[in-house]
Amino acid sequence: MPPPAAPHARRGDGVKRAALAGILLFGTVAAAGDLPVRVLESHGRWESSYGEHFYNVVGKLRNDGTKPLRWVKLRVDAVDKAGKVVASTETYNESAGALAVPDLSAAEKDALRPKLKPVAPGAEEAFRAGFLRDETPPFETHRVTVVEAPAVAP
Repeated sequence: MPPPAAPHARRGDGVKRAALAGILLFGTVAAAGDLPVRVLESHGRWESSYGEHFYNVVGKLRNDGTKPLRWVKLRVDAVDKAGKVVASTETYNESAGALAVPDLSAAEKDALRPKLKPVAPGAEEAFRAGFLRDETPPFETHRVTVVEAPAVAP
């Protein structure tokens, strides 16, 4: 039997606290318009490798629509204590990760797009993004927004 609630507690307070803890731990999630993609989770933490320190964001998304998607483009924002976005980066679902390579020209990306593995309805995929410590102002958490998710043309 659970312990009795504190006298000042109201129904739903535990859910609100859990949601707030999730936002602080995992960052926040937003979706642009009516895109059929849901970000299921995202986790961020500071890491170091090859002498660089970076904030690594990893997560999972799902195509909740009824059509396969060519790719899913996401924006990851670094957000300070005041809620202000201090840095942003764009990334793609794992199967379309090559589209995020900055050295590829627009023509090379256009040639690559038809070869990408579509995200089937109900399918889940990972994504990853990062911020270099030396290039990013201080921030508190991150937010993930689905930017683009075009359906496969019939």
